[in-house]
Amino acid sequence: MTRAIAFRPLLLLILLLFPGLAGAQETAGTAAAANQTELRLEQRLLSLDLLAYNQTRDRERLANQRVTEILGRLDQALASDAVSLGALESLQDELATARGAAHAAEDKLNTQLDKLQERLRRIALLEGDNATARAADPLTGRWQVTILPQNLTAVFDLRLDGTVVSGTYQVAGSTGGSFRGSLASGRLRLERLDARGGFDSVWEGTVAADRIAGTWMSNELVTGQPNRGDWTAVRESAQ
Repeated sequence: MTRAIAFRPLLLLILLLFPGLAGAQETAGTAAAANQTELRLEQRLLSLDLLAYNQTRDRERLANQRVTEILGRLDQALASDAVSLGALESLQDELATARGAAHAAEDKLNTQLDKLQERLRRIALLEGDNATARAADPLTGRWQVTILPQNLTAVFDLRLDGTVVSGTYQVAGSTGGSFRGSLASGRLRLERLDARGGFDSVWEGTVAADRIAGTWMSNELVTGQPNRGDWTAVRESAQ
């Protein structure tokens, strides 16, 4: 079975769970989102696989203990002068049954290990694809942001097209709006447009390794409110 065929049921499941992905796979951002969604699904399935392995391992351990226990009783019986043919045949039947159960448990355990290996291969492949996509586009995605000195939190949703940046923001418990800006040589410059007040501030920073650190400056002087400060951001999928 080829990798494409093996992945087909998983991709169909993803499309059923996330129907919006099907119509937008032409854009790089959506393709990266679909890849990240598939990776999260594989990681959840890995947790289930590990649970099934542990349960199978417990059954295999108990089956082997049963074989050992019957062999011990058989050794004792054969060491006795009073062993009978009937008792020996009964113990032999028990041993054959126990060994059959142990072999079945061992086969199931090996199957579970094969499944785990295949799951880990898929995760490694998806993580590699994600790393490649993220290296090619260091900005597109959702960012968890801290704004100082107010110590506010926000979510930035940014998109990169060449060097042009667009996006939206939402400050926790406060306003939201949009961004326009640029990214060149790791240097980010954003103009923030408040949904109610329009262009209100400039945000600059350095983008590196799924993190942004920089400064912001408001173009509105509000009495008692800071008009400049620092900000940091971490890309959501990197946390």
